[in-house]
Amino acid sequence: MPVPASDAVPIVAARPDLLACEECDALYRRVPLASGQQARCGRCGNLLGRGHRMSLQAMLALTLAALVVYLIANLQPVVQLNLGGVRNSATLPGALADTWASGEHAVALLAGAVAFVFPGAVILLRLYALLPVLTRRLPPHWPLAMRALAFASRWSMVEVLMLSAMVSIVRIAGMASVQPGVGLFGFGTLALLLAALETAGQFRLWQLAELR
Repeated sequence: MPVPASDAVPIVAARPDLLACEECDALYRRVPLASGQQARCGRCGNLLGRGHRMSLQAMLALTLAALVVYLIANLQPVVQLNLGGVRNSATLPGALADTWASGEHAVALLAGAVAFVFPGAVILLRLYALLPVLTRRLPPHWPLAMRALAFASRWSMVEVLMLSAMVSIVRIAGMASVQPGVGLFGFGTLALLLAALETAGQFRLWQLAELR
């Protein structure tokens, strides 16, 4: 619900009952959302919140599962090639190292950031943000971690890696025998887990901070 201009408060005042749009800074009063409902800004249409049934314990379980799958996806081969009887397999870190060695530094850095660094940062920051579920108190620099999580979530693009790998497999299939590796299925599972966590949103985590 929009807040009348007469009800505006100084920026230094704490008002957990209010919500500011991240895109246009329009101010709204928080209202509870039922499962499946969405709240969007009346000025710019940005998503303000989403109702869901996922508990904080479920978010913690999904985040831990995402961490395990992330490790499997990066340690296991993404694809296995068989060309003329010569078999070769490649993991994501190995492929990034080969790309860097071939002189494609910009491609290696960009691919490593969106498919390796930022997804890992999202998982670790979510675990840090969910520490109050276990410790019953907020860890140091919790608000800073939440802001870093919002930034990292925008650049985590595991699904782009999946699409690129599938296109590459289709194109190479005519020249060599290509078999998807365990790592590729791991990245597919990781994309689903991160999408599930993203749909839960971060508002519940801020609510957790207010309760603690």
